[in-house]
Amino acid sequence: MNRTRQHASGPAAALLSLALLPALACAGEACHRRDTERFEVLPGCTQTAPGTLALGAGALARLRFDENGLATLQAGRQYYYVRRDGTYLPVITYDNGPDYFAEGLVRARVDGRIGYYDTGLQPAFAARFDWGFPFRNGSADVCNGCREGTPDAGGHTDIVGGTRLRIDRRGNTLPDSR
Repeated sequence: MNRTRQHASGPAAALLSLALLPALACAGEACHRRDTERFEVLPGCTQTAPGTLALGAGALARLRFDENGLATLQAGRQYYYVRRDGTYLPVITYDNGPDYFAEGLVRARVDGRIGYYDTGLQPAFAARFDWGFPFRNGSADVCNGCREGTPDAGGHTDIVGGTRLRIDRRGNTLPDSR
C-alpha cells in the first residue's frame, strides 16, 4: 500500500498521520505555506480530512521547493511535505513544526505506528513502532509499548515505558550499544 498521497489527478492511498500531540485537524482547513515569512494561505489547497489534502495544480505551481524537491505546508495543526508531482506526506509535529529529515529520513504515523520516509516520500521500511526518534550516526532509538508522558512547563513530552530498541536505516534491530 502506498503510504503517501497525491493530488486529485493521481492515485490516492489510505493514510492517517497524527502528530505526537493530538491534532485538532478538521475538514476544510486552509493550507498555509511554510516557505514564506507570513505563512500565507495557499489558494487551491485544503485539508479535506485529517491527513488528506485537496491540492490543485495551481497551488503546486505557487510553491517553492527545496533542493530535495520538497515544500512544506500546514493545515490546522498538521504538517505536510509535498513533492512537485503533488505527492504529499503528513508528518509528525516536532518542536512546534514539521518533523525534520535526519540522515535523509523523516517520521510519520501510519495506522498508529511510526514509520520512516525518504525525501521521495517513500517508506524506508514498514511502520511498526509505537515511537521512534530521529536517526543519528546511522541508527535510531525506537520503542514498543511506550507512551507519551506528562508535558513539562515548556510543552515537551517524554516518551515513557515500553521496550526500547536501536534500529538501522533498514529497520533491523541492532545490538544495544548504549
